[in-house]
Amino acid sequence: MNIVLIGMRGSGKTTVGRILARKLGREVIEMDRLIAQRVGLSIPEIVARYGWSKFRDVEEEIASDAAGLHNIVNATGGGVVTEGGNVAKLKKNGVLVWLRASLDALAKRTGEDSKRPPLVSGRTRRDDIEITLSEREPLYRKAADLVIDTENKTPEEVAVAIMKSLKRICCLIGDPVEHSLSPLSHNAGYQALGIDYVYVPFQVKDIKEATEDIRRLGIRGASITLPHKTSAIEFLDHIDPLAEEIGAVNTVVNDDGILTGYNTDGDGALKALEEVIALGGKTVVLIGSGGVASAVAFGLKKKGAKLMILNRSEDKARRLAERVGAEDFGNLAKLPLMATADILINATPVGMWPRANQSIIPRGFLHNRLTVFDTVYNPKETKLLTEAREKGCAIIYGYKMLLYQAVSQFELFTGHQAPLEVMESALTQALEGEKYATHFDRR
Repeated sequence: MNIVLIGMRGSGKTTVGRILARKLGREVIEMDRLIAQRVGLSIPEIVARYGWSKFRDVEEEIASDAAGLHNIVNATGGGVVTEGGNVAKLKKNGVLVWLRASLDALAKRTGEDSKRPPLVSGRTRRDDIEITLSEREPLYRKAADLVIDTENKTPEEVAVAIMKSLKRICCLIGDPVEHSLSPLSHNAGYQALGIDYVYVPFQVKDIKEATEDIRRLGIRGASITLPHKTSAIEFLDHIDPLAEEIGAVNTVVNDDGILTGYNTDGDGALKALEEVIALGGKTVVLIGSGGVASAVAFGLKKKGAKLMILNRSEDKARRLAERVGAEDFGNLAKLPLMATADILINATPVGMWPRANQSIIPRGFLHNRLTVFDTVYNPKETKLLTEAREKGCAIIYGYKMLLYQAVSQFELFTGHQAPLEVMESALTQALEGEKYATHFDRR
């Protein structure tokens, strides 16, 4: 995970970046220096010969290169936020920290004798700073995960403040993560309660390295999604008994460097189901055998449900059935047995946007005594749920599971009761606004 410093020239990014890198035992890169090295000219010479557009083009190349590095402190140029693509790249595996400073502080720090050319020819140095600051402040605010006020602080004090602020971060770890809805719901909850936390997504390929970063940086907690739910376990200090039984974690909590893994998926599914139907003694057909199906299956058996697990691969269905003690299992040829079921759960990605015209259950197998729960949450109403509604079934939206597992995570991370209605509103507004995730099980 990278720490990316953004802010105006004069905010102290380079000096603070070097101090921070030394404290964390990391390499520091300075994007302006890399731009000058790539072109073979100083920045004033680049601007004089080619104009600011050439500088921005090279800056975009350097931002792409920097986003591919790991465990660095990146001191960016002041204008890196003017290109939205740069911000998106740097956020993939980085925390963006805005070093904020006032106009007077920036003018004093840069000095009137600076050789850096103004962005617009003919401006005085102070005018250039003032106008540029007013243009960029909204961009810094939008891009930043953390904001550090540098007024009346030494660079050493700013570096320490950044390190303390990292302990307020909760994150999503997976690959890919860019379309996740989790930041919307978690951050809405933090804001509603006035909690000084922030939730950010990290695209992570190396789960061992990521868990080490969580420990070293003091990051408070992490939601774990595909493909790391199983592989993360060996790098944690403790595993909650339920997560150990399921064989997967979707949540990591950091208590002073001690990492504990939990699984809130099953709990989320059960809460969604029990809003509509009691589970004890009910006959449930569960389609799927992956991580979500496993968590749901364990939960259902603890509630006393009678469980049949079906999957395209009968062998996978059998293995899960044996682990949880299900009453029956098989491949999809056993779908006619749904005729005697009370509950149907789809725990596969079939029907997920953009292939929203698909359903794993032929319409003819649905009947009005069924309660149908689709764990796919985008689109909000899948083809399966639409056809179930038309057949007179009670239906349960997949986003409800996403919501309740996030609520449990929120409370593990913060110790505060989650604002359920606020977090649900954030999810439903995103889904109804067609800001869909593009893959299954994206927390």
